[in-house]
Amino acid sequence: MARDYLSIESILALECGSTTTQALLIDRVDGSYRIIARTEAPSSVEPPWSDVTAAVRTALRELSDVVGWRLLDEREQIIQPEHQEGGVDAVVAVASAGQPLRLVLSGLMSDVSLSSARHALSTSYTVVEGLISLDRREEGVLNTDLQGQLHLIHEAKPDLIVIVGGVDGGTRGPILQATEAAALACATLAEAECPTILYAGNSKLRAEVADLIGTDARLHAIDNVRPSLELENPGPLQAEIEELYRQQKMERLPGFGMLADWSPVPVQPAAKGLAQSLQYLASLNGINVLGVDAGGASTTIGAMVDEQLALTIRGDLGTSYNSARILDHVPAHQIARWLPFEMETEEIENALYNKALRPRTIPQTREDLLLEQALARENLRLTMAGLIDRWSGNASHIYDQLPPKFHLVIGRGGVLAKAPHPGQAALMLLDAVQPVGVAGLALDQFGLLAPAGSMALVNPVAAAQVIEQDGLLSLGTVVAPVGTAREGDIALKFKIEYHDGRSLEVEVPYGSLEVIPLPSGQTATLELRPTRRFDVGLGSKGQAGKTKVEGGLLGIIIDARGRPLPFAQDPAVQQEKVQRWLWDVGS
Repeated sequence: MARDYLSIESILALECGSTTTQALLIDRVDGSYRIIARTEAPSSVEPPWSDVTAAVRTALRELSDVVGWRLLDEREQIIQPEHQEGGVDAVVAVASAGQPLRLVLSGLMSDVSLSSARHALSTSYTVVEGLISLDRREEGVLNTDLQGQLHLIHEAKPDLIVIVGGVDGGTRGPILQATEAAALACATLAEAECPTILYAGNSKLRAEVADLIGTDARLHAIDNVRPSLELENPGPLQAEIEELYRQQKMERLPGFGMLADWSPVPVQPAAKGLAQSLQYLASLNGINVLGVDAGGASTTIGAMVDEQLALTIRGDLGTSYNSARILDHVPAHQIARWLPFEMETEEIENALYNKALRPRTIPQTREDLLLEQALARENLRLTMAGLIDRWSGNASHIYDQLPPKFHLVIGRGGVLAKAPHPGQAALMLLDAVQPVGVAGLALDQFGLLAPAGSMALVNPVAAAQVIEQDGLLSLGTVVAPVGTAREGDIALKFKIEYHDGRSLEVEVPYGSLEVIPLPSGQTATLELRPTRRFDVGLGSKGQAGKTKVEGGLLGIIIDARGRPLPFAQDPAVQQEKVQRWLWDVGS
């Protein structure tokens, strides 16, 4: 770094998203770094502005008005470093406004090379627009011949063709056929439409692959993503995809050059900054942490489980720009199951298409709001499903098809952080993640976690202190017993002992949500006594135990609805259940 981080006291942290751009001013207060103020402005990446920094300047002018401190000079540049007339010592930025990399993925077996490739691709902003596979188990794949592969590439017009398959020294013919299709496509497409070809398959075929590609396309050959049946090697493919995303999408954002000039460290993808902050929180307290980001154009989930980082990004799932793409994965009636009122599937589809056409509109009615929240649940649920298998074998993953035990679950993104009632935000997290056992629930209320990852590169002390003191808004603690029973049967008995000596004993029936007030900053001791069909995260059904819990805006939530969460077959009954859940959390 050009400067000693101890000399950097005031920091401007920027996050340029697809729908909003936010600015956070961090400075020292009584010897500790704190958030001084936060502002946001609508994203300006699209016409008529076509400049990501236009929204930044709008947010900074408002920030200056709030704090009474000049941040922009006469040329509309950020004043650096801080002096008596204004400015800040450093600027850091993260971005998620870029379109994802659109790609065609070519491989052999769904549970071998294709599985490894998907694992690697999921850590960056990508969308698989087409699939080439010889595996007949792959649903909807009709392109096993050269002509079909060529047609798929012409139709998709991807930014990138990723070719994987074959262990080192293994299969040859199908990989070379896929390479030939990619080479032919590049030879027949206009130069501006010719995709980059990324080869991460059988390393013994690199020379033949290069000969087939020739000079008609850009070829990047890296280490095999699956060098043997027993060994997965996603790292090189992950790094290459991240670099290509930076070059082809982030750096081509209008105004990106100016944004990069303002910051002494590289502008990072928002998901990478989030992952770094989650790693810090997990290492600070020795806990498992889950962070979910329900964004307008993408959905991101990062987790630290048993000291291992897992990150997945769905560049095709968002609550605004990509709202209609959820229908490629689930039918409309599956979204309707999260609504407390009747809504025809055609009406849901039309609402999602309209949102995609006008992504910056905000909900105008209660029905609009609850539909957006239902969409966020499905986006998060689908993204979460892509991670479950990765935790198999972890000590904390004790229930099949359910998440591992998390000590802390954090939500971010406008639909969560700006929910009109904290109970709605908590319910979205509970429904989408379905945490098990005992876990804290929190919101990234200021959108700090992603830019804090970059902040740590210029002043790690500042990043650590603002995350700990200002970053998270506690919703409370959830207790979620795992098991099934008849609705109304007692699932759990518990006794709560408050710090002032008061106590309360409660029986919780299966199928219910119970909220017990416990203010923020207070702790209590819970004695949990599950019935013989339920486990509260201790590893066996019926096992009792004590735990200390922290309060929050809601307090203690006993989620005895069951894991996995059951749904009523009758839509009217399900609507009544959802309405009851909303009432239970005070919304």
